[in-house]
Amino acid sequence: METKLMILVCTVALLLVATASACGAGEDEASQIWSRQTGDMEVVEETAALRAAPAPAPAPTMAPAASAAPAAAGLPGNPGETVAVVVKEVAVEKEVLKEVELSAPTSAALSGDDAQTQALAQLVTQRRIIIRTVNMVIVVDEIQDAIDDISLLADTMGGWVVSTDRREKHSGVISVRVPAAGLDLAIEEVRELAKDVESEVTTSQDVTDEYFDLQSRLKNQQATEEALIRLLDRADSVEHALAVQRELSAVQENVERLLGRIKLLEETSAFSLITVNLKLAPVDMAIDAGPDQSVAAYTPTRFRATFTPPEGMDSHVITWDFGDGSEPVIVVRSAPTTNDGERVTATVTHEYGDPKDSPFITQVSINSYGESGVAEGEDTLIVTVSETPVIEVFAGERDYRVLENEVVEFSGSFTRPPGLSNVRYQWDFGDGTPPEEGEVAEGITRVDTTHAYPDYRSTRYNVKFTITADSAVGEIVASHEIRVRVDEDPGLIVGGFDVGDTAKTAIRTLSIVISGLTTVAIWVGIFGIIWVPLVVVVVLIIRRNRRIRSEPPRPDQGNEPGTEAG
Repeated sequence: METKLMILVCTVALLLVATASACGAGEDEASQIWSRQTGDMEVVEETAALRAAPAPAPAPTMAPAASAAPAAAGLPGNPGETVAVVVKEVAVEKEVLKEVELSAPTSAALSGDDAQTQALAQLVTQRRIIIRTVNMVIVVDEIQDAIDDISLLADTMGGWVVSTDRREKHSGVISVRVPAAGLDLAIEEVRELAKDVESEVTTSQDVTDEYFDLQSRLKNQQATEEALIRLLDRADSVEHALAVQRELSAVQENVERLLGRIKLLEETSAFSLITVNLKLAPVDMAIDAGPDQSVAAYTPTRFRATFTPPEGMDSHVITWDFGDGSEPVIVVRSAPTTNDGERVTATVTHEYGDPKDSPFITQVSINSYGESGVAEGEDTLIVTVSETPVIEVFAGERDYRVLENEVVEFSGSFTRPPGLSNVRYQWDFGDGTPPEEGEVAEGITRVDTTHAYPDYRSTRYNVKFTITADSAVGEIVASHEIRVRVDEDPGLIVGGFDVGDTAKTAIRTLSIVISGLTTVAIWVGIFGIIWVPLVVVVVLIIRRNRRIRSEPPRPDQGNEPGTEAG
C-alpha cells in the first residue's frame, strides 16, 4: 500500500514541478506547491536544504542523501521517509528541467545541408508560421506534358511531387510541394504553362499559436520522461518499476505524437502545397441551332440542333439556354443523321411567357468527349414571341335535315384580325367525298358552297368548316362543325297515295310469300319419306270406314248379343 502511495505522490509531484518550470515559476513557488500537496513541513525544510546546495554540483549533493536510506524508501510503517526521498528526486529533476531548451525538438530536424533543412531552420527563426495552399484549374494543350513540366518545376525549386492522377485523357491532377519562399514564383511558372487559367484559389493558415503550444507541451513531456527514467533506475521493487514503466510509456507516446505534429507543421509551412487540375484545351466543333423562329406566347416551342463531332468523341452534353431567365435544359441524347459524321440532338420544348421582352436569344452549347480529346461549340438563334391572333369561325346555328340527292347550301363566316396572310378555307362534308378547299381573297370573310348527299344514313353527317392563315407566330387554324341528317327519298305520290311506296310494299309482300312457299316446299321434300306413308294409311282408314257404313246390315246381326232393343 505504501509503495502505491509513493508512486502516486511521485507522479503528481513530477507533473506539478514540470508545469511550474515551463511557466517560469521560481523554486520557492515549487516548494510551496509541494507544501500544499504533502502537508508536511519537514519535507519543505529538506527541500530548502537541497536548494541551498551548490548549483554546479547538484547530483553529488543528492546522491548521498538518496543512498543514505535505500531500504527506507517504500518500507511499511515509514511514510515520512518515503516522501522525503520523493522530494529529493524531484529536486534532481528540477535541475534536469533547467537544461531543457526550446530548440531541443528542432535541433535534430535542422541537421543537414539540404534545401529542406535550410527551410526548416528559416521557419524556426520566423515570428509567424503560415501554411499556404494553392488550388488551380488550368487549360493546357497536352495533359502529360503539363504534368511532366510541373514535376520538373517542383524538383528544380527543391520541392517534390505529392501525387498525380490521370484517369482520363482529357483531364488530370498533380499536387506538388515547393519552398514557401518560392511559392509566388512557382505559381507564375504554372501560369506560363497554361493556355488558360480558369480558377486560382490561395488560402493561408496561421499556426503560430499551435506550434509554440506544442513546443511547450513537448518540453514538459520530455522533462517528465527524463525524470521517470531516473526514477525507474532507482525503483526498489518490481511493482514499483512496472508502475513507473507504464507512466513512462504513456509519456513517451505523447512525446512521439507531439514531435510528429511539430514536424508536420514545420514541413507544411516551410513547403507550400500546390494542387493543379489540368483540362485539355478543346477543339472547335461546328453546330447549327436551326433557323430563327416566330412563336406564340404560352405555346410549346420545339428546338433541336445538328453538329459534327470530331472522330473518336462519342459522349455529348447539350445545354439549351432559352434566354428568358429560365433554367437551362441539359440533355445527353443525340442520333446520327444521313449525312456522314453529322448528329442531331434530342428535341426539347420550351414555352415562352410574356412577349414584352421579345425577341429572345436562344443559345445551344455542346461539349463532346472521347478518346481523342475534347471538343466544344455553340450557336444561337433568335426567337420572336407574339400574342396569338384569334380567328372566330361560324358555319350556322342549326343542324340541316335533307333528302337523298337534295342540294344543301352551306354558308360559313369568320373574322380576320390584323397580321393574317395566305388565308385558306376548307369544307369537309363528312361523307367521304374530297373536301372543298380554296384561298380567300383579301377583305373577304364569308365562304358559301353547296353539296348533295346521295345516300341515306340513319346517323348524321358532321360538316366541318375550317379557316387556316399564316401569322407572325406561325400557322393559325380555327374551325366550326354542324350536322346534317339525310332522310330517305319518299318517291312518287298521287292524290295522297304514294305509288312508289305502295309498289315497294307489294314487292316486299310478294317476296315474303315466295320465300314462305319455298320454305314449305323444302320441308315437304325433306320429310316426305315420313309423312307420305302416314297420309296413305290415314286415307285407307278413312275409305274403309266409309265403305263399312255404306254396306246394308246382315240378318244375323240382330241375334248377336247386345243388339236387341230394350
